[in-house]
Amino acid sequence: MYWSLILILIPFLGALALTRFRDLRGQSVVGIGVGAITLLASIMNFLALRGGEVLNWQLGSFGIFEPCFRLDGLTALFSLFTAFVWLASGIYMYTYMQHEERTLSFYVFYLITLGAVQGVFLAGNFLTLLVFFEIMTVTSFFWVIHRQDRESLRAGYFYLFLGIAAGLCLAGAIALLVASGTTIEIGMGAIMPTNKAMLGWAVFLLILGFGIKAGMVPVHIWLPMAHPVAPTPGSALLSGILIKAGAYGLIRTGQLVNWGLADLVPWLGTFVVIVGVATMLLGVGLALLQSNAKRLLAYHSVSQMGYIILGIGTALVLKGQGGYGISGAIFHALNHALFKSALFLGVGIIFLGTGELNLYKLGGLWRRYPWTALCMLIAAFGITGTPGLNGFISKSLLHHGVFEVALSGNPVMVWAERFFNVVGVGTVASFVKLMGLTFLGKPKTTVPKGTGEDPFLATAMGLLAIVMLIIGIQPQLLMDLFIKPAAISTGLVDLSHLGHVDFFAASAIWDMIITLVIGAAFFGFGMKTNLFHYTPPQWLSVEAAGRQIVRAYAWLDGGVSKIYQAVSLRIVFNARRQYKRMMTLNRKLDFEGGGIFTVLNFSNLNSNAFLILTVLAALVLYYFGSYMLGA
Repeated sequence: MYWSLILILIPFLGALALTRFRDLRGQSVVGIGVGAITLLASIMNFLALRGGEVLNWQLGSFGIFEPCFRLDGLTALFSLFTAFVWLASGIYMYTYMQHEERTLSFYVFYLITLGAVQGVFLAGNFLTLLVFFEIMTVTSFFWVIHRQDRESLRAGYFYLFLGIAAGLCLAGAIALLVASGTTIEIGMGAIMPTNKAMLGWAVFLLILGFGIKAGMVPVHIWLPMAHPVAPTPGSALLSGILIKAGAYGLIRTGQLVNWGLADLVPWLGTFVVIVGVATMLLGVGLALLQSNAKRLLAYHSVSQMGYIILGIGTALVLKGQGGYGISGAIFHALNHALFKSALFLGVGIIFLGTGELNLYKLGGLWRRYPWTALCMLIAAFGITGTPGLNGFISKSLLHHGVFEVALSGNPVMVWAERFFNVVGVGTVASFVKLMGLTFLGKPKTTVPKGTGEDPFLATAMGLLAIVMLIIGIQPQLLMDLFIKPAAISTGLVDLSHLGHVDFFAASAIWDMIITLVIGAAFFGFGMKTNLFHYTPPQWLSVEAAGRQIVRAYAWLDGGVSKIYQAVSLRIVFNARRQYKRMMTLNRKLDFEGGGIFTVLNFSNLNSNAFLILTVLAALVLYYFGSYMLGA
């Protein structure tokens, strides 16, 4: 379990050590070194679990709720792929950060965020998770505002506002869980609560809080704003890793309610399925309309998180029998971390050479960037679910899960399965657009000499591409090593059928080929009809609705503040006038005789003495009235 402590502390210590390095080379070496140590520690953690044990760890007398940290199959997997992607990004940064300013501050927050994310995944209870969740939000905020221009500051504060709102939701949920008499320990099913309604509200707040971080519709609006403005390594980690903290929390929330077995929150499964489908549809629809490569990828992060949320929802609907859904969600979280990070890093390489992110101003770049084009092509095949790549495996599991719930005949679940296929077509069209407009056709942008591929950039891309290929070719190996232990640790009842999945069944491959063909045809149709240039009315966007809510809140807050100030001024004015009247009366009561009355002088009473006498008089009247009523 001490490897877990290393996973959290080494990044924090590395951030502290960075203050001794003013040169970019030294900062890069520290960043890569910390990433390598973190990856090693996560591997050792995984090996510690090979016996199937679950490790809980209490920080001595400092633990308020036990245990503070937990290590199981799900924790080990999320920790492992986080460390791997972080190391790849660190290698990439060796070259990329030469083109950025304030590199020291970026590296410091890069390492602190790594420790915080590991803390989120290793937390043993929701309170510990909340502490690291808030650290993660604040430190990654500095990635978003790194360039400190108007757009990045606007996106950054929007990101921070919603991140704090997510933290407040989690804090409220923790309070309600304690008050409902259940547990806040992670990895445990809910103890039968004394108040089911309070548990229901707690679960709703958990869904909302983790959903904000996961980019769930309609609280996704920070994501397409923040990802494009951050430096590319920050964009890759925001999309590839940080939103997985939300997915991880949603999985643990499902486990908290025993995956619906006891009907503690009966509406939860259907609610999560609906939200997952809406997230998939809105994300892919808006991605198709983007001309900015980073915004296209950001909206696809929304859409792909919808797949994961849908998988969690199917497991809840099936009440503990949703092995396909939850294993697909876990597998897709791993796959999305790989292919979306690779795609962002590839777009960053193109931006370094061309200074351009507008897809309609790019083209013909495969000659200058052949390795980048190849690695991005592998990632694009992965995200579209092409047979032989990693995304095909996780999407097959998810489709099995959706099909299982659709067999129930519930109209909501039947439409969920139909929309699953529609989103697949839209995803293919989006990435035909990204790859075709960037690398094919005639060059539209001049690429200066000396801005080609770099060994460090190529290494980072290659590491991610190789892992994607291994997963696609040997899916059963990954299932046995990582996915099954992670699914078992979520507390699902029946996972036996996961050992008999034929990923390369002819029907599954043909279905995917048909989706690829229809998606490519849809791209051609969209380009020919200018469909992808359509700009929806401003009032239809969730961002516009968010701005209206903020304006309404500001107007309401201003009105309430004015009323409060007017009322408080009136009360103070009246109080002072009454006090003056009382002092006038006191002076009339003054007695200038001898004895004790030469000391007691009514006009010398100050406001404090007057307040005390008033309270005493009120108490006398209260007790006198109570006595009379009792008599």
